[in-house]
Amino acid sequence: MESARNYVVLGSFDGLLLSISIIMGSVLYGISTADMRTAIVSGLVGTSISSLWNAFVVELSQKREELEELEKQVMRSLKGTVYDYSGKISAIVSGISHGVSPFLGLIPFEVFSTTHSMMYTLLISLSMLFLMGLLYGNEIKQKLKTSLVMIVAGVIAVLVIFLIS
Repeated sequence: MESARNYVVLGSFDGLLLSISIIMGSVLYGISTADMRTAIVSGLVGTSISSLWNAFVVELSQKREELEELEKQVMRSLKGTVYDYSGKISAIVSGISHGVSPFLGLIPFEVFSTTHSMMYTLLISLSMLFLMGLLYGNEIKQKLKTSLVMIVAGVIAVLVIFLIS
């Protein structure tokens, strides 16, 4: 279920960047916390549905190709077998993982709505990006590199929103 773990990280990454961007833009334009919540939840719902469908379609197609390749090797149909069902279950789990994980983007909003501190919200958000990077890869060097790349993406998102506001 490594792909499910990867989809959790990808979805969380999308949700966090969406939330950070909306919070930053809202603070710069003086938008109310209630309107900010509506924008974030709306964005997360769209991201969630898109993520779920994309992961499901991609995984189902990939599992179908793997099953067909295995069928060629064993020279018989494997439809209705554990191989067939496990591929479908894997696609469903991956879709759900990718579809639910963007809602971790609500954490920065909750931090901001509680503290009203953009700096504290950014600190928590960048920390979350760092922790998500640690879920990728096998070696610590690779994990730290991925964490750094995710933090840089978060900083870029904040800078772009700041520059266009």
